[in-house]
Amino acid sequence: MAIYGDFEYHAFNDIIKVLQRHTGVLFMRTALAGRSVELHLQDGMLQAMFIDGFPVNEPLRVGDTIRSLVGSATGEYSFEAGGISHHMNMPMTELIRDVVSTANIPEQQLPHQDTRFEWQGNAAQLQVPEALRASWNSVAPMVRMGASANDIASQLRIGLPEARVVLYRLRAAGLVTPQRAAGVFHDPAAAPAVGTQPSYAGVPSMPQQPQTQQVGPVRRLLNALRRLTGGNA
Repeated sequence: MAIYGDFEYHAFNDIIKVLQRHTGVLFMRTALAGRSVELHLQDGMLQAMFIDGFPVNEPLRVGDTIRSLVGSATGEYSFEAGGISHHMNMPMTELIRDVVSTANIPEQQLPHQDTRFEWQGNAAQLQVPEALRASWNSVAPMVRMGASANDIASQLRIGLPEARVVLYRLRAAGLVTPQRAAGVFHDPAAAPAVGTQPSYAGVPSMPQQPQTQQVGPVRRLLNALRRLTGGNA
C-alpha cells in the first residue's frame, strides 16, 4: 500500500490516524523546516525515527520532533508499507496527545529559559511517574548540579519550548526546584541607619568619627588676641 499527499491539505495528526493499523515508513521530505523525517510505524507504534537519514533515539528529541510536526509540518509526504527498522517502541497517539495537552500551558507558568533548576532534595530516592521516566533519565544528570532550559535545549539538541515544558512537568512532579541565587538579598529592614557605615561580609563596621568644626582665619586671630589680653577664647 502506498499513500501520497501534501501537508497543505492534510494535518499530520490526521495522517497518523489513517496509518494507525498499518506497518511501513512515513517519509516527509521537507516537513521539519526543510529537513527530511522518516517515521517507521507498526500498528500505531513508532519503531524508529530518522532526520536527514540519521537515527534519533533520544526520547526528548523524539518528542520535540513530533511537537514540530504537529505544529508546523510542511511539504509532501508518502507512506510505503513494508519492512521497518526497530530502535524504539513508543505509541504515536500518546506522543501526539502529550503535545496537544502541553500546548495549552499558559506562557507565564512556564519557567524562564535562563532559570536554573536543581534536584528537589534527594530526588534520586523519589518515585518518578512512568510518563516522566524517559525525560527524567535524560535531564537528571544535568539538573543535579543546576541547569536551565537553555542548557537542556543546547545539550540535548531539542527546541527551547520542549525544554521549558519538560522542566515545568518535572517541577510539578516535585523532582526539581529553582536554584536560589547566591548573594545578598535587598531587605529594607536590614538597611544601615543614617549616619552609620554599612557592614559588609567579613569586614567589621567602623564607628563614624565626629566632624570637627572648621575655624576660619578671623576666628583664629580673635582667639589669639583674647589669649594675649587674658580673655576667654
